[in-house]
Amino acid sequence: MARRFIIYVPSFDENIGGNIALHRLCDLLNRQGQSARLWPYIPRVNPGGPLKSAVRSLMNWRDSPLENYRTCPGFLTPIATSKDLKGAIVVYPEIVNGNPLRAQHVVRWLLHRPGFHTGSFEFGPRDKFFFYQKAFDAPEINPDGDNLLRTVYLRDDIYRQTNFGIRQGTCHILRKGKNRQMVHETEGSILVDDMSHQEMATVFNRVERCISYDTYTMYSHFAALCGCDSIIVPEEGISKEQWYPDPADRFGLAYGFDDVENARETRPLLLAHLKAQESQSNASVGRFVMKCEAYFP
Repeated sequence: MARRFIIYVPSFDENIGGNIALHRLCDLLNRQGQSARLWPYIPRVNPGGPLKSAVRSLMNWRDSPLENYRTCPGFLTPIATSKDLKGAIVVYPEIVNGNPLRAQHVVRWLLHRPGFHTGSFEFGPRDKFFFYQKAFDAPEINPDGDNLLRTVYLRDDIYRQTNFGIRQGTCHILRKGKNRQMVHETEGSILVDDMSHQEMATVFNRVERCISYDTYTMYSHFAALCGCDSIIVPEEGISKEQWYPDPADRFGLAYGFDDVENARETRPLLLAHLKAQESQSNASVGRFVMKCEAYFP
C-alpha cells in the first residue's frame, strides 16, 4: 500500500522557487503512484509548543477558505483534510519551526541552509532530512549525506534566447539577497524581482548582463538561457567551489565579474544540463520514497 505524504506549503506562486519545488514534489509523488496531498500553510503564524502549534495550524485552516488557496494548473496536487494526517509522512520546508501538524513522521526538506531566512531553526530529533542541493545540506544535523531531493520545473517555453543581435544595459535580481550591499551601478539597471515570467524573459533578452544578489535563484539560470551574461555577486567567505561543488551546476553562470568568460563558454551546455536535471527528478523522488519507507515504520 502506498504511503501517504502531506506537503506543508503556501499557495502556489510561480515566482518563488521553493514554493514551486514543494508543489512539484506533490505532483511527482502522485505521478509515481504514491498518495500525496497539500496542506495549506499560512506563513503569518509562528508556531509555539506542539499543542499550540496544532491549534494554530487548524485555526489557519479555518480562517483561510480553500477557494483562496492556489494550486498549479497541470500539477496533480489535491488538498489534504485532517483525516489524511493519521500515519502520514509530513514534509516541511526548513523555514517551518517545530511540528505544527503534530505529525508522527516528519521530513525536513532543506530548500536553503537552515536558519538562513530566520536566523534560527527548530527541528525534531527523529526528523528525516533531505536537501535540494548539496550547498544546502547541514552535516551536523543530517548524517546521511546523500539525501538529495530535487524537483526541477524548467520553464524553457518562456526562458529561451530570441535576441541574437545587439544587447544593451543591465538588469538585477535581489530576492533573498535584498539586504546585501549593492556593488553595481543601479541607475538605469532594471530590477526584475516583481515581474511576470514573460516580462522577465523579455528583459533577459534585451540586456547585456543580469546581476544577481541572490546566489541560488533559478532566475540566474533563466537569464543565461536567454543569452545574457548572468553574474552572481559572491558571498564573502564562500568560494566558487563551495557555492556549487558540481561544475555542471555552474554552467552559464559567472561567480563574480571576473568569471564572465567562463560563463559564456559554458552557456551552450546549460539547457541540456537543466533538461537532464528535470528528467532526473523522477529518480530523485523515487529514492526519496524508498528512504522514507525504510526510515519510518
